[in-house]
Amino acid sequence: MKRILVLGAGRVAHPCVDYLLQHTDAALTLVDQDKHNADAVAGGSSRVTTSAFDATQGTKELLASTKPDLVINLLPAAFMVPVARDCVATRTNMINVSYIKEDMRALDAPARDAGVLLLCELGLDPGIDHMSAAKTIREIHDRGGKLESFWSCCGALPSQEANTNPFGYKLSWSPSGLIGASKREARILKNGEVVVYPPGETFRHTSFIEIKGLGWFEQYANADSLPYIRLYDMPEAKNVYRGTIRYIGWSETIRKMLDLGLFEEEELDLTGLTYREFTARLAGATSCESAEAALCRVLKLEPYSSILHKLAWLGLLDDTPLPFARGSARSVVADLYLKKLVFEPGEQDLVVMEHRYEVSFTDGRRKRFVSTLVNLGIKGGDTSIARTTGLPPAIGARLFLEGKLPFTGVHAPVLPEVYKPSLAELERLGIVFQEREELPA
Repeated sequence: MKRILVLGAGRVAHPCVDYLLQHTDAALTLVDQDKHNADAVAGGSSRVTTSAFDATQGTKELLASTKPDLVINLLPAAFMVPVARDCVATRTNMINVSYIKEDMRALDAPARDAGVLLLCELGLDPGIDHMSAAKTIREIHDRGGKLESFWSCCGALPSQEANTNPFGYKLSWSPSGLIGASKREARILKNGEVVVYPPGETFRHTSFIEIKGLGWFEQYANADSLPYIRLYDMPEAKNVYRGTIRYIGWSETIRKMLDLGLFEEEELDLTGLTYREFTARLAGATSCESAEAALCRVLKLEPYSSILHKLAWLGLLDDTPLPFARGSARSVVADLYLKKLVFEPGEQDLVVMEHRYEVSFTDGRRKRFVSTLVNLGIKGGDTSIARTTGLPPAIGARLFLEGKLPFTGVHAPVLPEVYKPSLAELERLGIVFQEREELPA
């Protein structure tokens, strides 16, 4: 019997483990810092062994004791490379959902030498986005098309029915991750030239987009789009853009929160402060100035501004004491996010992803190809973000156990051996891209 070690029993683990139990005969070992989490995901299955495990202590001993054929690493991104190093050292294959960065790429040659596959970026974004784009771009090239422009955006949101707070957002991942993404530098390719938005500046360059069947949203550039030129094999493209989808109003709110310094990490003495006093201090309120007046002055807001009302709704103008005596502005906001941006029981989340390809052909024709994924969470069951992130590594594990991934080294899922069967299986599971052709813009 094959053995799989699953690291982490967080939000995405249940659909991953459930798929493995239904579609493989492997024995699973599931570990988490909190054994109760692992037990809840295992659901009493006799094929799953659970235990408590502290990943900060390294995984070599765990790998030696469990001797897995494959590791599925669902831990936070910071554990990607340490676990991968241990996998190479013990000649153990690994699937991971996090982004490949330079320290991970450096393991490519050692992994090949060890005969080990390190298949990374196999979740939603990154993951499903890679597979869909790689498939379509290869088909475009096979038809003799030349890719002029590639545009791709993704968003994990509350469903339209669950969009019930002024921020238009509810947490489907950690608040620290959400805040960190608000301070990223962004890079795009526009008319053959690299455009760089310094950290946080991307929110000054948003636009509205229409998702067919859903309505209007806003989008902004996210992180570095340039590596995808090579990853997707589209050197001819003059415009390459990857972005994030949000409900309208998000970008302006986040930009003002950045301007106020709400995402800064410097530790502050917060002893005895209320939320209102903390906010007034950040805004530099004078002795005769209210927090609201100071916010309007420093952020250039009118007293009736929706931004002011959103900050009040979040709790930043409450007269209640802060929950800790020392902390950063970022930690104050993260705590409020955890309290206010929450899904209520029975509410559904929504994953939206869209790719747009502007293509020219040798006979002079020009076309736009659009691929759209709209997926809702299961009422009373797994969220969409959990399924779209947790199912791809489970499908990849199944392919590996069946001997269908005959390569070694560090890879993203842009190889046909990965994306063809994975996309077909995701479609069978209800995670489907709708494809259409349009006249180019």
